[in-house]
Amino acid sequence: MHVIDGRKYLDTNEAAERLGLSARTLINQRTERRSPMRYVKYLGRVLYPLTEVEAYARTVGR
Repeated sequence: MHVIDGRKYLDTNEAAERLGLSARTLINQRTERRSPMRYVKYLGRVLYPLTEVEAYARTVGR
């Protein structure tokens, strides 16, 4: 987990694990613009806000 300006973020692997998906699935969703989650690029890494990951997890029932 990464904390930037007091907000918590997960990298792709951490978000995928939390959602019960593969990292490749998240990457595909992001590149095909099918992901409901916002993300930021920070120091060359894609990071998902923890709140976005948790909200998505609730919608998919995980």
